[in-house]
Amino acid sequence: MPALYHILYKSKKIPEDIINSIKSLNVKGKPYAAFDLDETLLIGDIGEAVFALMVKKKLITEFGWQDYLNLIKKNKVQAYKQIIDLMKGLKLSLLKNITLEVINRKSPIIIEGYKIPIPKPNLVMKQILELLKKKGVPIFVVTASNEVSAGIICKKYFGIPSSNILGAEVARNKKGIIEIGLKEFPYGPGKVHILKNKFKNKPLVTGGDSPGDKYLLNYTAKDGIRFWLGREGLSTL
Repeated sequence: MPALYHILYKSKKIPEDIINSIKSLNVKGKPYAAFDLDETLLIGDIGEAVFALMVKKKLITEFGWQDYLNLIKKNKVQAYKQIIDLMKGLKLSLLKNITLEVINRKSPIIIEGYKIPIPKPNLVMKQILELLKKKGVPIFVVTASNEVSAGIICKKYFGIPSSNILGAEVARNKKGIIEIGLKEFPYGPGKVHILKNKFKNKPLVTGGDSPGDKYLLNYTAKDGIRFWLGREGLSTL
């Protein structure tokens, strides 16, 4: 059974036992780590923040923030897919620019009476990633946030290349116009399916925060490490 550690939401320092566990990892073969992004490596949600700013700027008008919250209560996967599908017809360059604008904002996005926070790096997880890199474990991110925004923020805060981002597909045509993608959606068991298609082995290290991430954590190699950042649900892992 892989080791399991609970990272408290407001932690700022890596516990000594986690440091020792990482140092003791057996990195034979082709090890890799696979982490969720939003509320795991990040404090906040880059996909939601980008969508909120698009709605605020009226780039998306047929589906608002409250509509999104209502759909989340009914079907999370459908809601996550919807905010990407609504980008159909927009330029890829616009998505990149909006993502950069979100990351560089100094204040929350206020829309329809809600405050959507600007995602920031979880500093403890950032330190953990650095230890894993020094140990020779490549970092991959598996996220339901769109692959473009995820790639930009992961490069900026964690130095993770876009090639290591397994995010929700943002399909586009030759003119750079976004289209609806057809690839498997990286949520719940979909995250595991995507990893199985890319790698022959299980991840040595995983991390997540939501019920949908438990599939990922339970797919960890038996001699590996799992990080849980959820506020509850630890007892079910």
